[in-house]
Amino acid sequence: MRNSSTSSFSVYLSRLFVVQAFLLLAFMLASLALVKYVVEPNDTLISRLEFIKSATATNAAFGDSHMVWGFVGSPEFPTLGMEGETIPDMELRVRFYFQDKQPRKIIVQGDPHSFAPYKLERTTHGYLEDMGDSFLRRFVEYHREYLGLYWTKVLVNRSLQVFRPKYRIQWGWIAGAGRWSSVAPPARVQQAIARVKRQTPVEKFWHHEFAKSYLRSIAFLKSRGADICVVTMPVSYEYHKHAVENPTVAAAIDFFRESAEQNKARYVNFFDLYARPEFNDYFRDEDHLNQVGAPIFTKKVLSSCFGHNGAGA
Repeated sequence: MRNSSTSSFSVYLSRLFVVQAFLLLAFMLASLALVKYVVEPNDTLISRLEFIKSATATNAAFGDSHMVWGFVGSPEFPTLGMEGETIPDMELRVRFYFQDKQPRKIIVQGDPHSFAPYKLERTTHGYLEDMGDSFLRRFVEYHREYLGLYWTKVLVNRSLQVFRPKYRIQWGWIAGAGRWSSVAPPARVQQAIARVKRQTPVEKFWHHEFAKSYLRSIAFLKSRGADICVVTMPVSYEYHKHAVENPTVAAAIDFFRESAEQNKARYVNFFDLYARPEFNDYFRDEDHLNQVGAPIFTKKVLSSCFGHNGAGA
């Protein structure tokens, strides 16, 4: 006959297991709901993946933060990029987006900082390789390791509003607040010098895999019949003043020009377009346009690349 204490302990363990299983199930269901209805709708990374999967425009602008902050996307001409992305990231976006549609007018960013050491050291973003993933796969492979962080943010802030995005995104464009002109002149100079130093291309960058990736992107778009315009984005007066002194910056600009020419594409160099003190109101920092400069620049680039407003046939 079983000992009553042993039997009671077995019942206790069984109940404990049931409670733990119930709590785990409740946690997972709550986490699924949190991610699906709160985190992802406010996650700019995920929302942009969903955007690139659902967009139907055959015109598009590709690039990193310079393009994302500087080119005002529209339903007819969206901005398909992400802050911090590399040239191989851009190649993945280009090929994914046009796997099932015919490209027409395409703007491709060609900026010297794309070959800076910090860019070349970055690996291609894993999420871009799985842009067609389902929600459950994203939950398991992307969100799962951050669940603790998500719940900590909710509990610490006692609000789900903590996940609201910092910036407003409109058809891929970030409406950037802030004005470079509000920074004191001495500070502008020091910040610009530091940024230029960080973003100076490495020597012999043209031998790097990133250069090959860039050429592949242009060649792929051309093979699909795209009307391509390679654009070097504008920078502030302070940034430009120090950047032009470096020969590798000039070499990178030449690389983008030659890449366009090799593929019978247009090239427009806007590096010095607003490189005068009176245009500092157009920038949010040393080398990113703001909500004042971006709309003006967008009209300029569309006109220079394609004539008129650029979005027509």
